[in-house]
Formats: sequence, C-alpha cells, structure tokens
Amino acid sequence: CGRYATSAEPSQQVFRITPNDIEAVQGDEVVLRCEIEHLAGRVQWTKDGFALGFSNEIVGYPRFSLNQNHSDGVYNLRITNTSYDDAALYQCQVGPAKHNHPIRAQAKLTVVATPKEFHGKYNRN
Repeated sequence: CGRYATSAEPSQQVFRITPNDIEAVQGDEVVLRCEIEHLAGRVQWTKDGFALGFSNEIVGYPRFSLNQNHSDGVYNLRITNTSYDDAALYQCQVGPAKHNHPIRAQAKLTVVATPKEFHGKYNRN
C-alpha cells in the first residue's frame, strides 16, 4: 500500500496543566499555570488576543513575568499587584513544530475591589 510503518509515532505536545479562571482582589498576586508534556513548539501568553512575547520579562507590562522551565514544560504567567486593567482573557499558546499541531488553553482573570474599597464605594451613610 506504499505507507511506511514506523516503530513509534512521535508524541504530540499536550497540556499537563491548563490555566484556570481566577477571581483576584485588586493588589493580589496571581499565577496562571500552563504546563506542557512533549513540548516541541514555542510558548507565549496572550492578553485579550495581544501577544505578550516569549521572554521572562514582558515589555510594557512590568508587573507581569513568565516563570518558565523549558525542560519541565512549565510556562506560568505571574501578575503582581493586580489592577482592574489586568482583567482579561489570557491564553497560553504553544506553537506548531515538526509533527506537532499548535495548542491553546485560556482562562479569564477577573479583578474585584478590596473589601475596603467596596465598603467605601457602596456604604454611603
């Protein structure tokens, strides 16, 4: 039939851990987790569709950092001192590579007022 049989097909890159939706209080630190098995492609995060890049330090986002360990497939996005501007849809994207399709996983970050702000805003005596 003309098809060459190999002894083992290469393993596809797959998520081991995908990010979860998070509700954070303003000022909290959050970590959006992303871990990949059989990593072959390059990994980056997006915020509402805007690519944040591939390096640990994210230009223009000083409170954001990528905690990565390539050999373990760990690419966690850390955001310190969260603010309302950080509320968005985040996506961990793993690019294509030889014998591997791109994969993506997303999570929503919601940022809420601190209890003090909440009471100050809504408790008008």
